[in-house]
Amino acid sequence: MDVSKSLFLATLEKKFESAKEGGCHSFDDVLFGVCKSANSVNDGMTFISNFGYYLDIYLEENNDSITDIRVCKKMFNFIDVIKVYNLGFCFNRDELTHFKPDWKYSFIEQEYTLLLKDIALAPATITLDELVNWYEVYTRMTTILHEIGFFRSMYYNLYNAAYSLISDFENIIKLKSRAYHAIDALISYQKAANEREKLIWFYENKIDKSSTVYFYLPPDLKNNSFVTYKSRKLNLHIDISGYEYVMDYFLKIDNFHEELMKKYEPLSEHFQQSETGSITCSLENFLKLHNKHQDIVEKYGGARL
Repeated sequence: MDVSKSLFLATLEKKFESAKEGGCHSFDDVLFGVCKSANSVNDGMTFISNFGYYLDIYLEENNDSITDIRVCKKMFNFIDVIKVYNLGFCFNRDELTHFKPDWKYSFIEQEYTLLLKDIALAPATITLDELVNWYEVYTRMTTILHEIGFFRSMYYNLYNAAYSLISDFENIIKLKSRAYHAIDALISYQKAANEREKLIWFYENKIDKSSTVYFYLPPDLKNNSFVTYKSRKLNLHIDISGYEYVMDYFLKIDNFHEELMKKYEPLSEHFQQSETGSITCSLENFLKLHNKHQDIVEKYGGARL
């Protein structure tokens, strides 16, 4: 699959370990078929267990010699077979043996490495303003990653890791970048006299929904401005003095959303009326089920929340 043998086997081993954790320790049958992968048609085979775990592969041959083993993404077996848990896998572009980094890749690799070192050397507690000023050094890396885009970055280990990290920082920095907006938004919230007006306010500010994710707050933010931001890649203790009201604004958005989700959660009759027996979990759907505020939802685009 255009990667080193060691990486291929290590990845395959992880898949086998996941199957073992599910109670599957062997394959019970091998079925043949046709694989339509990589714009070609090849003879393929399916290794399958009675537990439903399966692995579709095909072999590349040249002069009667096997030259490669590849995971098949589109296998057509000659008999019907029940496949449940796919043990297939793929590799990112920067894992391939023929990968040659361009200047953008090399630059981001260098900057990402420096950023990780800076994080490791970060003080026990840092103020929000200090963090913003410090992170400005990496503006160029951030700009390039946004030019590459989230979806394209998913095809590269480096871009994916770097994009995830800068997303964390941008979420923290939002406490400062949304400071002026938060003032006006809080005033508007106080003027909202009922649920209908608050829902309009929510739609107008929904861009900031879930901004509190990964933040761990003290019981009383007014008397203790030290918060913790803990994600998969970051664990920072931040003094947000002077920006507590912005966090209050973020909390009001999330709390109002949770309040309405709980108030208008589906009833038993709603599930009974559903053709599939399930209901998409979104505020838009919940309001529709109860026939509430539909004019507001339609006016603001009816986007799923």
